[in-house]
Amino acid sequence: MTTPTVVSVGSASGMPYSVPVRLRHLLLLTQLPFWALLLFAFLNLQSGLESRVQTLARSSDTRSQLEAVNALLTHVVNMETGVRGYVIAGQASFLEPYYRGEAAYPPVLKTLSRDAQLPAQERARLGRIGSVIRQWQTEVAQPEIRARPSQPEVAEALVRSGRGKRLLDAVRADVDALSQNLAAQLSVSDARAQRQLQALRRDLMIAAAVLLALSVATTLGAARMLTHPLSDLGRGARRITDTSGSVTVTERGPREYRDLASTFNRMTERIREARQATDQAVSQLERRNTWLSDLARLSDALQAARTLSEASEILTRALPHLLPHTSGQLLQHNASRNLLLQAAQWGEPLGTPGPDTCWALRRGETQGEAAGQPFMPRCSDQTGPYLCAPLFSHGETLGLLRIRPPAGADLSAQRAALDDVTRQVALALASLRLQDRLLQQSIRDPLTGLFNRRHLEAQLSAGVTAANATDAPLSLIALDIDHFKRLNDTFGHDAGDAALIRVSATLRDLAPTGSTPARPGGEEFTLLLPQTDLRAAQALAEQLRSAVEGLHLTHDGLPLGQVTVSLGVASLTAGVSGEGLVAAADQALYAAKRSGRNRVMAAT
Repeated sequence: MTTPTVVSVGSASGMPYSVPVRLRHLLLLTQLPFWALLLFAFLNLQSGLESRVQTLARSSDTRSQLEAVNALLTHVVNMETGVRGYVIAGQASFLEPYYRGEAAYPPVLKTLSRDAQLPAQERARLGRIGSVIRQWQTEVAQPEIRARPSQPEVAEALVRSGRGKRLLDAVRADVDALSQNLAAQLSVSDARAQRQLQALRRDLMIAAAVLLALSVATTLGAARMLTHPLSDLGRGARRITDTSGSVTVTERGPREYRDLASTFNRMTERIREARQATDQAVSQLERRNTWLSDLARLSDALQAARTLSEASEILTRALPHLLPHTSGQLLQHNASRNLLLQAAQWGEPLGTPGPDTCWALRRGETQGEAAGQPFMPRCSDQTGPYLCAPLFSHGETLGLLRIRPPAGADLSAQRAALDDVTRQVALALASLRLQDRLLQQSIRDPLTGLFNRRHLEAQLSAGVTAANATDAPLSLIALDIDHFKRLNDTFGHDAGDAALIRVSATLRDLAPTGSTPARPGGEEFTLLLPQTDLRAAQALAEQLRSAVEGLHLTHDGLPLGQVTVSLGVASLTAGVSGEGLVAAADQALYAAKRSGRNRVMAAT
């Protein structure tokens, strides 16, 4: 029997020094300066942040006030425009801006007047503005409105008198002065916030510099006391690799270091035994690491896939490599979840079970004779050992992964590998399904199922680029439901939604392959037509108009009457952008509206 060599590390002649405190107490003492400085820095930064938050809050209030002042001026301008248009045209529809402004400006004025942040001088100015607006209504606007139906010359004389202009000029002057004062306050608040931000940055830099200096000082001081015993342990650890015998180190330093040295000395006695066990485990770990690397590459590839078909192609290549010498298949639920459809297959073909007959899907865990459950019923389409693993993710059943292990295989290892692969595949398939759902939600209008404005703009940009590059035609149809507001007011919004759905269904049915039917908003619809010239687009627009005119709409048993649409058609010409194409189609739509509605007009 060979006697192991004993190697001693550390001087035995020197007196081992002792530290009167434990290591944790010593480390706590070195941290006290850091904690004190951090507390001071926190309090200082907290104060600075609080000041900056208050300043930003004042800036936000001032911005709100400025927006309200601008809104007040907009309402006054709308009222003036409505009265002027009524006096000129004599049509009651011109008074709609006046009545909207008349209803909207008092709440804005009242909100501004009650704002405690507004100076008393500005609140007085607001009172003066309100008085002048009411004076203008009483002395100018209302007399002009009353006189216009029967005495238009009286209304015109009131306009020519200039009384209304002088009153509204006074309102504009006060509003401009108020806006300038608020803008000046906002500028002061923003400048103060910027200075506070610079002060915070300066404090952070000072605190970081002090912390760095303190860290260097405490580290150097503690290192002198702690590194000597650690150096002995380090030299002893290096000697372990140089000799097959035991290595001992001198037990000195803090109590914890002495305990560590004693444990180290005992540990070296057992290292040789551990080396033998380690050598045996290395080969197994290498094989496992290689397999996990392949599994990680599969995960990366699945993460890069954009569609389920791409994922199926990747899995068809990867699963035979990750589960070698097996035959298997990957099955997924169809949209109705009443069938399992094959997504990938390798080796010998396996039968396809139904969702209700598969015990793995019923129990939510791996099944089969190879799963260590011989008492469970086996699949009728399987002979010999097999494994069925359900694909679960976030409580949802996605499908099934089935394999048939080779004869003589380690069934427990096969099941462990199958479970690892199943988890990766389930997560990837769930992610792809979620991506597909999110994509559809991001590009579809929830009410009609047509594409939304964002997708339409993307398709329009791509279509214009392609048309300019290939000189191919590109047309666009803009359509709008006639008198939709009257339909909503008469039958309610549910009936309006029903009409939108029926019109959108007609648009979707008649939209050619490759086109983009969309609902940008409200009762407006758009159909983008690549590879379509103006004449073909006009013909399709007329077909749409006729189809909508022929609809018989009812809601809750009530007939909604005839619904018609007006349509504008435009085609892309040289030098015109996508926005220009949309504008041309809108102009044609407005022309169709002006010409009596329920017709198709082409852009000139």
